[in-house]
Amino acid sequence: MTSWLEGQLRDALTADAEQIRQETLRPAGQAAPRTRTVVPQRRFALAVPLAAALVVAVIGTVAAIVAATAGTTPAVPATSPLAGPRFLLTAANDGVTVHDARTGKITSRLDLPPTPQGSFREPGGYLLAGAGDGATFYVAQSVQSRETQVSSTKFYRARVDDQGRVAELVRDVIPEVTGTTASSLAVTHDGTRLAYSLDGKVCGQGKTLRFCPGARLTVVDLPTGTTRTWTTNAAEQIESLSWTADRRTLGLVVKTESRILDTTAPGTTLASSQVIAPGTQATTATISPDGRSMLIGHSRPPRYTVDEYSVPDGRKIRTLVSRSHDGDNMARWNLIRYDATGHHLLLAGNFEPLSRVDDGRITPLLRPGTPQPLGSRPEIAAAW
Repeated sequence: MTSWLEGQLRDALTADAEQIRQETLRPAGQAAPRTRTVVPQRRFALAVPLAAALVVAVIGTVAAIVAATAGTTPAVPATSPLAGPRFLLTAANDGVTVHDARTGKITSRLDLPPTPQGSFREPGGYLLAGAGDGATFYVAQSVQSRETQVSSTKFYRARVDDQGRVAELVRDVIPEVTGTTASSLAVTHDGTRLAYSLDGKVCGQGKTLRFCPGARLTVVDLPTGTTRTWTTNAAEQIESLSWTADRRTLGLVVKTESRILDTTAPGTTLASSQVIAPGTQATTATISPDGRSMLIGHSRPPRYTVDEYSVPDGRKIRTLVSRSHDGDNMARWNLIRYDATGHHLLLAGNFEPLSRVDDGRITPLLRPGTPQPLGSRPEIAAAW
């Protein structure tokens, strides 16, 4: 059927083409002389593209029908599968688990030592960081002794295989840290530099009130074990640590300010860090792997949003996610994390499920747990 139809249309096209002469053609874009009659030439000139279009349309339609009836055209799925890291890590009061990053399904659990007796920050005192490839993760756990009121933090490294099973678990990747509670953790995408922060502490009373010390940030070069520390003069936490791909710049949140720190520049305090988008009242933030932009989560009741800002000039680029909340408790974002490529995000809030964002497509993975007494839900710790 197709061959007969092609032959008939080819003959018609040849008959029209034979009526075209050299004098009827002109280079594309060249205007026809004003004194010349162009009606006959226009009729013949249009015959070729019209006939050709008819050939393509009809043959294409027939071919599609034949292919469909023969069952040779593969079905196209309604939505493409999620790309990016295959696995992610989450923490709860009962331990740390590995999940499929596309479905949220648990694939394995980390065999960590039992939580020591003492008090700890939810969930379980755990902090998580990942290299952004869904395979290499770091875990820190801080527990405060009830007797001494001193916190100790231990650090672990875990690797998972292509089935999401734990292939390696290394304890004490850096020496145990004592003092105050650890508040954030981040590792470079190549796994060579680990950053962690410790809470500040207030000492004394009245006129003797002082910080002893303020919050601290430490970067460890894992191959050599060398460290470098920055301090603040405040008891506030240093949170939301995130690295750029060049292993040089750290994104962080101090109080409610989102900042970046050049870890190769001189200085021992965070006074040298640069504030991004002042006045945004950040609750969490993350810097993009290329270092050009920063995502900042903040609340302006009745809405809470994740906005993207330019690092060089602090200009707002766009709003990535916006939510409304009319309850009595303030809604906030508490987790934003890029993968190694910067094309995929993990996102969570105290009223939002742990979700992933791929090209604007939001996929919920884990729902928040039972509401706490004040109405908000437990914070979700996660990394990939």
